[in-house]
Amino acid sequence: MVNFTYLKNLTCNKDRTLKQFLVSFLLLVSADNLFMQIGKSASTTGLYLKKQVVSLLVFILLIGYSAVAQDKIGFASNQFYKVISFGEKIDFDDIDPTITWTISNSKNNIYTTLRGNEINNYVFQQPGEYEINFQETKKHDEACHHPQFAERFKVKVEPVRMSFDFSKITFSEKIARGRNYSDLIITVPATITTKDNSNTKLPAPGMSVAGLGVSFTVEPVEKEIVIGNKTQLLKYKVSGIVNQETYLMFDFHDFNNQAQTYNLPQVIK
Repeated sequence: MVNFTYLKNLTCNKDRTLKQFLVSFLLLVSADNLFMQIGKSASTTGLYLKKQVVSLLVFILLIGYSAVAQDKIGFASNQFYKVISFGEKIDFDDIDPTITWTISNSKNNIYTTLRGNEINNYVFQQPGEYEINFQETKKHDEACHHPQFAERFKVKVEPVRMSFDFSKITFSEKIARGRNYSDLIITVPATITTKDNSNTKLPAPGMSVAGLGVSFTVEPVEKEIVIGNKTQLLKYKVSGIVNQETYLMFDFHDFNNQAQTYNLPQVIK
């Protein structure tokens, strides 16, 4: 049976899903090369191959689970469908043109009516809580019909926006397989933009690392971030070990717990 919930969650962030697919693809290519090598010496490495294939499958499943978990992280509670930052959009995937949406925010006197895919281009400019009404015209020939969304749900828009510049990410040491790290520092520039001056300090968001045979714990070097409309260097202390050859994915979370993913291009050997 097809898991439509899983497919829907994957489409909620196409860029991140594409990156994760590429990681899986690279791992499978590595496995294919391993098959070719083992064809030359199958008697001595057959058991090793089985272990590697099982590990690859487990990691690919982990990536799929991570994609769903990251998307659900944005659901701060059952009260909100999603929590985003001001100036952002929400991708609701492909919507039938007969669908009618109404977006309202009474505090900021916002009331907008949209049709179909127009919802995907709507920019939530003002912070606050928005109520979204979803109205679908049921076709008479539909024996069993399941609406794509609830008739009414809420979106919370925060006054702080955060984006990471992965083109300038740095590592204090090269990550190698089998080495136990205690003070590896990862530094990445982050631009923090505020809509107002309601926040001066916020707890530093976290970061996590995924990969085959990875046992890393991560903590921000600075526990609080002073908010301002400028670029800051965020540092994370990494401890632990990589036990086998793998690619690594680094999930940097913003203040809404939404993950922005950096895929290390080099395989860890």
